[in-house]
Amino acid sequence: MTTFNGKMRGGFTLMELIISMTLMVIVSGILASIIAVNMNVMSEVSDRKKLVSRGMLAVNLFQREVGMLKTTDDILVAGANQFKFTDTYGNTWDYVITGTTLTRQEVNVGSTQILATPIQNTETSFSYFADDNSSTSTIADIRLVKLMLVMDDGGGGLPLMAVVYPENFKVFNH
Repeated sequence: MTTFNGKMRGGFTLMELIISMTLMVIVSGILASIIAVNMNVMSEVSDRKKLVSRGMLAVNLFQREVGMLKTTDDILVAGANQFKFTDTYGNTWDYVITGTTLTRQEVNVGSTQILATPIQNTETSFSYFADDNSSTSTIADIRLVKLMLVMDDGGGGLPLMAVVYPENFKVFNH
């Protein structure tokens, strides 16, 4: 406090104001950087959640449709990047992995639909297994179909897997 004409006056000196404003700027900067980091983390989590949601929709649809296979005679193509089959209702489905997309089409009915994108093409594939759980490339021996879908998150990828024992193959009733 300073005196002026012998009276006590309340107030801050210029130096005190500069010091307090400097401290406020420093604290505000720290808080702003913490908030920015949290916003980036929330954005990344949101993006990963969207990727997983898209991938899960693709996996669930694949499981449902492959589950409606009647016999191995209804499997038309069983490759690492394509699985084509006719279901119980006579609908022919073609799942194809190309580039960074997994697509699905009902043959002779509609246009190709993108089920999942972006995917890691080198990691995403279809594989097939026989009664004894050994890998097979012979269509007549297929009892289990597996889709390994790896969504591309710009890092290591988000793996999702669908394993389908078509209900009509009678896997457990040899």
